[in-house]
Amino acid sequence: MKIASLLFASTVALSSQGVAKNQERQPWEDHRVFAINKLPPRATSFGFENKYAALHLTKEQATSFMLLNGQWPFHWRKSPSDKPEGFHLPTYDASKWAQINVPGNWEVEGFGHPIYLDERFPFTTTWPNVPKEYNPIGSYRKHFDIPDTWKNKQIFLHVGAAKSSLDVWLNGQKVGFSQGAKTPAEFDITKYINKRNNLLALQLRRWSDASYLESQDMLRISGIERDVYLYATPKQRIYDIGVTTQLSDNYSKAHLSLDVSVNNYASDSANKLVVEFELLDPSRQLQQIMTGRKTISVGKKSQKKISLSKGFGQPRLWNAEQPNLYTLLVTLKDTDGDVLETHRQDIGFREVTIEDAQLKVNGQAITIRGVDRHETSPKTGHVVSKISMEQDIKLMKQFNINAVRSSHYPNNPYWYELTDQYGMYVIDEANIESHPLAINAKTQIGNELSWLPAHLDRTKRMVERDKNHPSIIIWSLGNEAGEGKVFEATYQWIKQRDPSRPVQYEPAGEDHYTDIFAPMYPSVQRLEKYAKSKPYRPGIMIEYAHAMGNSVGNLKDYWEVIDRYPVLQGGFIWDWVDQSLEYTDENGVKFWAYGRDFHPTLPTDGNFLNNGLVNPNRVPHPHAFEVKKVYQPVRFTEFNAVRGTIIINNRYNFKDLSEQALKWVIEADGEQIHSAVQPMPLINAQGSKEFTLNLPQLLESDAKEYFLTIGAVTKQAQRRGDDTILPAGHEVAVEQFKLPVTFRADKLSGITHHVMQRNDNDEIELTTGNISYVFNRKTGWLTQISIASEKLLTSPLKPNFWRAPTDNDLGNKMNRWGSVWQGMSKSLRLEKIDVDERAGGVKLTMSYQSEKLAGYFSVEYFVANTG
Repeated sequence: MKIASLLFASTVALSSQGVAKNQERQPWEDHRVFAINKLPPRATSFGFENKYAALHLTKEQATSFMLLNGQWPFHWRKSPSDKPEGFHLPTYDASKWAQINVPGNWEVEGFGHPIYLDERFPFTTTWPNVPKEYNPIGSYRKHFDIPDTWKNKQIFLHVGAAKSSLDVWLNGQKVGFSQGAKTPAEFDITKYINKRNNLLALQLRRWSDASYLESQDMLRISGIERDVYLYATPKQRIYDIGVTTQLSDNYSKAHLSLDVSVNNYASDSANKLVVEFELLDPSRQLQQIMTGRKTISVGKKSQKKISLSKGFGQPRLWNAEQPNLYTLLVTLKDTDGDVLETHRQDIGFREVTIEDAQLKVNGQAITIRGVDRHETSPKTGHVVSKISMEQDIKLMKQFNINAVRSSHYPNNPYWYELTDQYGMYVIDEANIESHPLAINAKTQIGNELSWLPAHLDRTKRMVERDKNHPSIIIWSLGNEAGEGKVFEATYQWIKQRDPSRPVQYEPAGEDHYTDIFAPMYPSVQRLEKYAKSKPYRPGIMIEYAHAMGNSVGNLKDYWEVIDRYPVLQGGFIWDWVDQSLEYTDENGVKFWAYGRDFHPTLPTDGNFLNNGLVNPNRVPHPHAFEVKKVYQPVRFTEFNAVRGTIIINNRYNFKDLSEQALKWVIEADGEQIHSAVQPMPLINAQGSKEFTLNLPQLLESDAKEYFLTIGAVTKQAQRRGDDTILPAGHEVAVEQFKLPVTFRADKLSGITHHVMQRNDNDEIELTTGNISYVFNRKTGWLTQISIASEKLLTSPLKPNFWRAPTDNDLGNKMNRWGSVWQGMSKSLRLEKIDVDERAGGVKLTMSYQSEKLAGYFSVEYFVANTG
């Protein structure tokens, strides 16, 4: 179905509801209204005053930028009916208002309480209504002056993220309205601005009709979550830049295409403007690779879109293992040739395709060793700092993670700068989840065409903002939001707008509006069944290995199947970090808060927010090391202790192992006795090689265990600029092998004996030398072990079929359906005892029948002649 026809149907559906009803609803309670005077989406970019500034300054250092973050006067009430009337007027007295950090979440700053829910809405109201009695409302005021250098400039307001609805006033005049809590809201405020003493007023509602699309598994908190700033531009400016890269069949040539939108805000036409670009290579001291230019004219108060393109040879390609970037400068000049502004973009040349049912980057099938990541901080909630983001990506690199899903919304723009620079494959996901509605076919809105514009707006704003990032290799339509024509339409829009990337959507399953089979929590058997079905889509798990509590134990089982079938290419573990907040108890002790810690009566899903590989302050949990081990890109197999050889497998998709060295250690009963570092052999990506280790000759020892631990370590620190990603000596991969050093068994137990039996009506006793084992004839249990007449057991050894449930077990209700195994050993009735005398010892088999289950159970004991 064409997008145009769907939009037409949606318009008809809207008009049929009647004008009178439309007039009754305010924008924040009408899902058909999500933007008023809000500027169209554009790529993340900033216009500097010249090329030098673009290359050497951050936007925060530019004279045309003003950051408004900090302490703002703030008014908070539980109900919209208690909002401060006229607060947006300059004459309003806000001297008694509280202060709040911007950006900052209300509930973290002490205004209201956090709510954590997985699938439910945090209110009882149902669509299309919005909560009214309890629906906190926050009002902000901020005074500012603009610099003299901004005279005759066009001035814009940028609100990076506001939840869940945003109203904007400047100097008492209404500027606009916005919904969509995870993409920027920008407004042209030029006509409202004063030179001095400007008053910016914002009002946010905790819940609005947008909340029906923002029901993600996370803390339900509200407020301004990203930067707020002003910026000024010339009357003629570059509004948007779209970057498309193409590669030749053999990847020896690259072609760069630019779509540049130029706005003219003046009342007169702008003639003979020049748009030019330069492509620079940072690896060669910003050597100029190529340039291009075009002269244009832009009518008054209008926009002109132009295209420029050019190619060059031998490009350094981008992938997550070798994140090669180029610096792109796009400059706008006036009629006299003077620079109006210059934009900088760090871009990568790479190609993403699906061929032979495999996801490929630059023609090579890739492996997704991924995690799902929420934006969360234990101290600031959904407000994440640059330092926190840098910490996350470094930890991911250290734990062999190469892919991240922006679950479940577009992330802070800085995150994508990091994923471009550090090398991380990204699924960028639209801020769409209507989980409570989606779980019921009668309530899901995937076929409710009146919701199509809101879904499409969120999808467009994600794609347009993030389109130039090479690390983004897949678009996601959203998460757990049901199925239907709405998502067919958003899928079609992305495919038309950006055919260079695949699009995925988990609820679509294997339907036509997903390019990837992206299941959640499939069993290992389900994965294998898909792989054997001769599919034409790659299989990449969007969520798996739920990392809550004591978990991730069967990760190796998943990867044995993934390695077996090329169509299976990995997945994203749920999830990266625990979402608890840091609270302090009455004794001043800090703790991770969840559930009823936030409030004793508000709805909660308990500690289900803590599913991370790392805890809230990014200290890795034990199971994070299991992930690092299974995800390791170098493997060691087929160790031959006699020959001292081992097979080294390079599981990287693109790079060889020249950055790494071999480090091995031999331990005897846990004590290191030998170690060495050897050069790593040259092994290309996806290759393997037999390698001989310089192992020492080990002598026979009295009952010591010997282990060889071998690993791949970085030879030098891996850096991006001045930033260290992996230190020198970092262990990338490791494996351990038991060395088969032999010793004489009689050194352990003296002279070898034969097992002697004693049988009576009550017991069976097996004795060899000074060691004896006693079994009860009625129960079959091993009741005693004695060495030199010293008894070792205080009670019989009995089988146990139960353990304390883990957090994941509770989520799976194992404590209910599995409770039949609790106390199972008490229901076992001994059926028979078989005694089998062998040359090396005696084997006893105890056979039981369960009175609790219609099943049988047996225990085998083997007592060797050596004891």
